[in-house]
Amino acid sequence: MLTISLVLALSAIGYLALNLYLYKIRRNYKHMNSPPVSRNLTWFLGVLPDFKKRLQLSPNGAHVLAQYHHDYKWDLFVLPLFSKNIIYCMELDFIGKVLADWKTFPKDEGYKKVFSFINGVRIFGNYGLLSDPGTNVWHAKRRAMDPGFHKSFLKSIIPEMNIVVDKLINILKSRPSNTVSDVCLDMNQSAFEAISSCGFNMSSSVMSTHGQHIVKTVPLILEAMTLTMRESSFKYPWTWRKEKMTLKRSVEVIRDLIKNLLLERIKNDLPENPDLMAHIIKSNQCSDQLSIDDLVDDYLVFLIAGMETTAITMAITLFYLAQNKDIFFKVRSEIDSVVERGESLKCDDVSKLVFLEMVIKECLRIKPPVRAIGRCCVKDNAVVNGLKIPPGAEIHVPIMALHHDPRYWENPEIFNPDRFSLDSKKKIRSFSFLPFAAGARSCIGKNFAILEAKMVVSRIVQEFDLENPNPKVTDLKTAGFVTSRPVKGVKLKLCPRPHS
Repeated sequence: MLTISLVLALSAIGYLALNLYLYKIRRNYKHMNSPPVSRNLTWFLGVLPDFKKRLQLSPNGAHVLAQYHHDYKWDLFVLPLFSKNIIYCMELDFIGKVLADWKTFPKDEGYKKVFSFINGVRIFGNYGLLSDPGTNVWHAKRRAMDPGFHKSFLKSIIPEMNIVVDKLINILKSRPSNTVSDVCLDMNQSAFEAISSCGFNMSSSVMSTHGQHIVKTVPLILEAMTLTMRESSFKYPWTWRKEKMTLKRSVEVIRDLIKNLLLERIKNDLPENPDLMAHIIKSNQCSDQLSIDDLVDDYLVFLIAGMETTAITMAITLFYLAQNKDIFFKVRSEIDSVVERGESLKCDDVSKLVFLEMVIKECLRIKPPVRAIGRCCVKDNAVVNGLKIPPGAEIHVPIMALHHDPRYWENPEIFNPDRFSLDSKKKIRSFSFLPFAAGARSCIGKNFAILEAKMVVSRIVQEFDLENPNPKVTDLKTAGFVTSRPVKGVKLKLCPRPHS
């Protein structure tokens, strides 16, 4: 009896201590709007029960947070989720200042938990460009890698990119006419070959031997990242054992391949005209803390991020062109005026595809591959626009919601590339368009991605008529925790264009 009483007493003390601790934390946010929290014995959970209930019916956490914004109409509010406090922000000036100050507001630790290791399997490591919250190592690496994406480098890869595009066009032409294809799969393969051959000078023999394995492994990695975020049971060793074993084997094969490629390049010295691999090697010489595995981490970041987001953008662009024939023919007319059919694009030609770039940017607005980004306040007494931000606060920047806010975009659900015309884009509010984020942590490969998308889409439009085989499908449902992909792929008919 005494033992039971002691246990009950200790439980009560523990419960009170926990509530006192959480009350002390939440008191720092009392100056911010917040949804109501239950005042019964589950107070310490905050809005977590309601959040989890909504999450079961939603594609991802970003969508749930957008629901709270829709319900309460606040542009800035805090969600207490047990010991975490997430600040949801739709105020553009506030967002701009947070993204600009990467030392006060680095990436939150959630990125490292999801991207560095998954159940002991090394993915992007602790110091990878994507997973590092913002250490001095990251800053030195980023400065060393930036030249790898300058215009001079992008100009130099255009001939190699043409080879990749020619191969894709030949594959598409080899299929029977009126074949319905999931262009997501074609874009995945093309994006892999573009980053591998143009960025890393990977030989055709290596790509043909290992390419399919790499392309198939990327979705496995993204799915494991999703399970890490969505399923609390995924961390336990006895759950999802088959998936974890498949992931472990697949990733080990890729990492071993990349390590061998890097070691061979290091042994043979860096090329006179450095590619992305050369910049990765150079950037990892900035710290004694880094090893060959850290080089592999950064290689994987560029490989996976470059493949996934660009492939999604290209597939979605093709869908919207198939849906909007007037825009499709306007793009084709522009391409035909710049380059003869069947001819390869030259550097000067790419810059002339102005309307096509407007179309791609509108696709990035209406269906951004990344729905949201997060930052964390790491300093005491941080103040943004007069609002005190407590240390430890997680700040959620909802890219998808910003891109569809009628205050910033007229008729945001309508596909309208003219938003990005020379005159109209002057009216676009700063930080209302964030497909590549902004500030010091913006996407380092954004110019590479736009270049690749313009070259691939332009050739497809010039060589094929695009048709939607299912007219009932007028929109693409996208979902995902890491990237936002078309749920059912992008099914299109690519009919060879008749010669006039």
